[in-house]
Order: sequence, then structure tokens, then C-alpha cells
Amino acid sequence: MILARYIARAMAQGYLLVALVFVALFSFIELIQQLDDVEGAYTLVDAFLYVLMMLPRRLLDATPVIALLGTLVPLGLLADGNEILAMRAAGLPLRRLIGMVLAPGLTLLMLMLLMAQFVAPPLEMRAERMRAAALAEDVSVDFRGGFWSRDGRSFLNVGRMLRGRTPSDVTVYDFDAAGRLQRYLHAQRASLEQDRVWRLQDVVVKQFEPPPARAQQLAQLEWSSFLNAQQLGVLVIPPQALSPIDLYFYVRDLRARNEQVPQEELRLWQQLAQPLVTLAMMLVAVPLVLGSNRSSTLSRRVLAGTVAGIGLYFVSQTLGYLGLLLHLPAPLTALALPTLILLFAGRLLRRLR
Repeated sequence: MILARYIARAMAQGYLLVALVFVALFSFIELIQQLDDVEGAYTLVDAFLYVLMMLPRRLLDATPVIALLGTLVPLGLLADGNEILAMRAAGLPLRRLIGMVLAPGLTLLMLMLLMAQFVAPPLEMRAERMRAAALAEDVSVDFRGGFWSRDGRSFLNVGRMLRGRTPSDVTVYDFDAAGRLQRYLHAQRASLEQDRVWRLQDVVVKQFEPPPARAQQLAQLEWSSFLNAQQLGVLVIPPQALSPIDLYFYVRDLRARNEQVPQEELRLWQQLAQPLVTLAMMLVAVPLVLGSNRSSTLSRRVLAGTVAGIGLYFVSQTLGYLGLLLHLPAPLTALALPTLILLFAGRLLRRLR
């Protein structure tokens, strides 16, 4: 138990160290990009807040590399200090040693899953809306859910967004030149169609001009939105910002309407495959240290891990583009790489004695 705690503490410190390095690096790059947009309503404070709220997403994107380097560094330090050799000489079975090394990584994996579902998406949505609202014109956003926009004498209010992309509690007010309300329109929800057309559902329309006032209820109604691309960006969150569960329902709804959404499906499967990729990288790191000869220094292992992590990123991106180009099934495109890495890791682990 004492030995397991010692290894767990060393591994946790390794993950934390690598994560902090990536946080600092990503934050700096992100801040440099945001500084180009600091102007008018988008202030330097907003840029810092944006970078801060995007940190969980950046950490999630880098999780496989963090898992690889976070396993390589502390395990390499233990090996260089001959502590691994001493543990083996004291009779610690290799299989148990590997279990002790991987246990903290599995805890990290669970934390990342929770972050992917409950922490990163809401913070990313808020960051993107705050930034887009500051850069757009004629838009007001209440982060408790309200969105306001105007075009001339027409006003739009969206109460909330379902799963970040479906407007709900939609109200449109049309006034005349004298400021009198001409038409009131309210819909329970709306779906965004092509060419700025919104398909409103469960609609109540009240017409006040010309008198007398009259009202009618409609199951559906097409409404030509006046939002430009920037204003729509405040309202609609890109699919990659959604949590895995919300993205699943979003893809399911689109497919139910017979819409082809290959990029969204691939993004969903990439999110689902992320834990598998992370586990595969941890498994690869173990034999890279335990199976290497003593002349292999820590710096060499870190360099190898960094190159492998960068290579993994580019191979993953290339496979994604190829899958879209060749119309391959999204599960095949997303799961091919982690499956190959797991097979490679399994082969390396079997060689350990």
C-alpha cells in the first residue's frame, strides 16, 4: 500500500507538471490570438477571461499527450533513480507494478470525462458568446439565457438555447414608425434552416394592426431572420463546443430530419474515442520506460514522447480529413488510430519480462 501511494503520488505530480506546461503554452498562444481582436467593446479583460474560460477545452484536447508525457516523465525519473530496479529486486511483480503506474492515469481519465461533459462545454459556450457579443453589433446577451437583437423596428428575443444550437422561447416584436406594436410572435422552439430561414414551432401570432387585434396558433411558421453571421455566432454554438451527450442528441435530431452531418458525426465519435486514445497513450508509455535499456535517458524519453504526441495529432487530423473526403464511416475513422495504438501497446507490454 505504501509503495502504491508513493508511485501514485509520483505519477500525479507528473500529470500535474505536464498539464501546467500545456496550460501555460496554450494560454499564451490563445492570448496572442485574442489580442488581435481587442478593440471597441472587446477589451483586454475580456480577452483574459476568454482565455481563462477556454482552458478546460484546451486541456481536454491535449489529454492524450498529457497522458503520454505525464506517464513517461515520472516513470522515467523512477527508472533513472534505480527505484524501479529496486522494486523489482524486492519481488514486486511486473504486472502489479504496471497496475500501480496506470491507476492514477485511470483516475485522470475519469476526471477528464467529467470535465468533457460538465465543465468544458458550459465554459466554452459562455466564452464564445461573450466574445461574439462584444464583437457583434445590435446584440445584447444576458448570460442567464436571454438574447436580444434588433433590426430597424423589429426586435428578437431568444429565451434560451437547447443544447447550444436550438433556439427556444423565441419572441419577435414588430413596431411601426410611431412605436406602436404591430405584431407579436412567440414560438416554443425554432430550427435554423438555410438562407437565414427559421422554422418556428408551436407558434402564437398576435396582429394588432390594422384593428381589431386578432390572434392565431400555428404548428409551424417560416420566419426570415435578420441576424447576420456575427449575430448568429453569438446565438449558435459550434458543434465542437457541445458536450458528448448534447452532441449525440444534436446529431440524432439532424439525422431524423434526413440531413447529412458527416463533420458533426466525426466530431461525436472523436469525442467518444478520446478516452480510448488517452488510455492507449498511457499503455504505450509504460513499455517505453520499463522496456528501454539503462542508457536511455529521461530527456530522450521525453523527446520521443513529444514527437510521438505531435505525430499522433497530425495523424489523427489527417485520418479525419481522409475519412470525410472518402466518405468513410465516422466510427471507423475515429476508432482506427486508437485501436492501432492499443494493439501496438499490447505487443510492447507482452515483450516485457
